[in-house]
Amino acid sequence: MASTLPCPICSQKTDSFDDERMQCDFYHCPSCEFIFKDPKAYVSRERERKQYDQHNNSFESPGYVKMFRDFIDQCVTPYESDIQSVLEFGSGPGPVLAQLLKEEGFEVDIYDKFFSPGPVYEGKHYDLITSTEVIEHIADPMEVMEFFHTHLNDSGYLALMTQFHENTTESFLKWWYRIDPTHISFFRPKSFEVIAEKIGFKTLYFDNKKLIVLQKIDSQIVDE
Repeated sequence: MASTLPCPICSQKTDSFDDERMQCDFYHCPSCEFIFKDPKAYVSRERERKQYDQHNNSFESPGYVKMFRDFIDQCVTPYESDIQSVLEFGSGPGPVLAQLLKEEGFEVDIYDKFFSPGPVYEGKHYDLITSTEVIEHIADPMEVMEFFHTHLNDSGYLALMTQFHENTTESFLKWWYRIDPTHISFFRPKSFEVIAEKIGFKTLYFDNKKLIVLQKIDSQIVDE
C-alpha cells in the first residue's frame, strides 16, 4: 500500500488503494469523499492531447448534442433571467455547448487549454461559467475553482458536469470512468459542498449523478 497523501480539497488524511488494471494507486478522502490518482501516474501533455483528439465531439453526434441540451435545460434555463455573459471553460475541439448557448441568446466566450488557449477571460467577469467533463482532468481542483470564483460576477452561477463516484473502493475499481488515462480527479456532491464552503459558493442544485450548480456568494454578504 502506498503512503497516503493529503487531500487536495480539505487537507485531511486519505486512504490509498491499488488499481491493478490501471497500474497505479488512488487516494480516497473519507472527509470530503474526493478520490484522486497518484500524481506519478499522470500522462504527459502530449498523451493527454491525443486522448482528446479521439473524442467525437461535434454536431454530427446526436447523443453528444442531446447531452448538452439536457445540461442547458437542467443547469442553465432555471437561472437564465440572471444570465447574459457566459464563459465555456474546456470547450474541446468542437464547442457544441458554446454554440447552443449562443443560440439561446447568451454572449459566450470559449476557453480550452488545447483548442482555444487564448486568455479571453482576462479582466472579465461572467454571469455563468460552464465546464462539462473537464474538472476530472484537473490536478488541483481548488485552483480551478478559485479561478471560477474570481471570474464570476457576484451571485454568478457555476454549472459543472462530471460523473460522481459511489464512494466505495469496490465500486470505484469497477467504474468505467476511471479507465480514461486523463481522468485524475473524482468527486461526490459532498466534495463540492466542502469546496463551496471554503471558497465562497453555495449549492443550488445537484442530481447525485453528474450535475451540480453552484452560486457565488455576494462579496458584500461575505464581508458582513
